Amino acid sequence: MIIYIYDIKNLQVVARPIVNSYGEFKAEPIRYYPEWNINYHISTEVEFQNPILDSGVIREKTREELILLDNQIELLQNGEYIENNRITRIEAPSYLFKKLWNKEINVWEEGATQEETNLEVNRLIDEFTILGEQKERWIKYGFDVLDIENKMAENIIQRNYLLTIWGEH
Repeated sequence: MIIYIYDIKNLQVVARPIVNSYGEFKAEPIRYYPEWNINYHISTEVEFQNPILDSGVIREKTREELILLDNQIELLQNGEYIENNRITRIEAPSYLFKKLWNKEINVWEEGATQEETNLEVNRLIDEFTILGEQKERWIKYGFDVLDIENKMAENIIQRNYLLTIWGEH
């Protein structure tokens, strides 16, 4: 097996000795790496891509540490931004048809094109028509139509929102 020896100061791998077991290496590190010094080196069975020393233990940096310590802001997901050295997350509003995160001003915006909006409005009109027909049948046979009416109301709200995006309301 390979043991990974890191320089404690810069956390770079300085050696990769091959041993039978990690216990064998721990018992006699100088036998496998003559420059071994417990004050300057740390060893692991794992090679880390982004190592960090945490209370004397080497481990992989978390995504948050990569973002905040290494400034890898490309790892931020939609809805996330850095504020006061912390990652803040904003949930996308449910009313947005096509959610678009604006990284410049840290807000969610509507990302639908006019064509996409028109197609969705037409789909909602078809859905509304089907719900209306279903409601009539259910009333005819004495079923409760509250769920259907709630779906119809939500449909109207969604259509009205979509129509306001491009000033068609």
